Amino acid sequence: MREKMNRNISVYYRFKFSQNMLIIGPVLVPYMLFKGLSYSEMMLLQSISAVAVVLFEVPTGSIADRVSRKFSLTISSVIMAFGLSLYIFCGSFLAFVLAELLFGLGMTFSSGADSAILYESLSRMEREKEYSKIEAKAMSNIFVGQAVGSIASGLLYSVSPYIPFWISLGMLFLSSGYSLFFTEPDHGERSRESYLVHVARSFGDAVKKPRVRWALYFSALMGVMLRASFWLYEPYFKLVRLDIALYGVVFAGFNVVCALSSRYLMKLFENVRPRKSLTLLGLLMGGAYLIPLILLNVGSLAFLALGQIVRAIYQPIMRFYINRQIEDAFRATIISIVSLTASLSFAVFSPLIGLGLDEVGAIPVYLVMGLVSVGGSLFLWRVRNLQKRKKAAADRESAPEETVS
Repeated sequence: MREKMNRNISVYYRFKFSQNMLIIGPVLVPYMLFKGLSYSEMMLLQSISAVAVVLFEVPTGSIADRVSRKFSLTISSVIMAFGLSLYIFCGSFLAFVLAELLFGLGMTFSSGADSAILYESLSRMEREKEYSKIEAKAMSNIFVGQAVGSIASGLLYSVSPYIPFWISLGMLFLSSGYSLFFTEPDHGERSRESYLVHVARSFGDAVKKPRVRWALYFSALMGVMLRASFWLYEPYFKLVRLDIALYGVVFAGFNVVCALSSRYLMKLFENVRPRKSLTLLGLLMGGAYLIPLILLNVGSLAFLALGQIVRAIYQPIMRFYINRQIEDAFRATIISIVSLTASLSFAVFSPLIGLGLDEVGAIPVYLVMGLVSVGGSLFLWRVRNLQKRKKAAADRESAPEETVS
């Protein structure tokens, strides 16, 4: 069994790489403009996608807990592929809505299951502490691939807007094939309760534990700040008059920053408490919005890369933080609940961001995003300190009672 668990690690690298090797990123906004969408419609689509994630996140996480992680990962890539194919073959807004719903459903099947199967495989070999390092290495591989893919995407888009989408579609089907090579870890704690009881207990566990509850708050903040940043690059590129032919080159540079951050910066955070690391990332995200406003030229694109550092190491740190707080029986479901919180937050605020871009422009939107990111991170740092003080006070009050008894 140890050999099979060790093989899961190498399969995980291949699965994660192929499922995330979608080279449409640099050309997605131009492609949607090419299809006739406005910024408001684009952000509305992203809100719909986030709502789909909210609706499907916990049910699919429960399937991973109660049925099979492996099944969830396989079906994930297949559904995502069908969603992406609608972007190729269709051109109406309603078709894109269906595409986002399918893509969101597919993403939810893997969002908790991939982390769970990796952590449990390591746990069976007593190597849990390697989780963040392996997750970071997997992300680094993705970012290197996307750096190359970003340059190719811009060039291929100039030949035909559809070529990057066809290549990405092929990678999704490849990832579904890789998922078949996973070996399901033994689950001594697999939940046998009914679906509703399982979900209710998972929610109860998440809310009851202060650390997980804090992670939910922080996930809600970063769900907006981090995910919205992708859609805010293109308006900034226009502000500094960056030629569209260079979009792929800039995104390639962003992915190189991500790759280096995943591989090397993670080492700096190994001995730092996850909560401190996450707060620092929140402040860094604020800088990625605010500093470019001061310079407002092509050179300021380098400061947008601060957000790429966050993109690279936020997920490994957050998932390691959560995995340490929960048990196997509810692992995928609770991870899904945290992801659900991020998606719900993005679903609520993304239409407002799109409306802001159309009505007042990129500069005010960047300013608000930066201030909220910095202020929210500092506020949540304070919240966690209050949680710790409250627990310490409760422990002191209970100590005399225990002595008397």
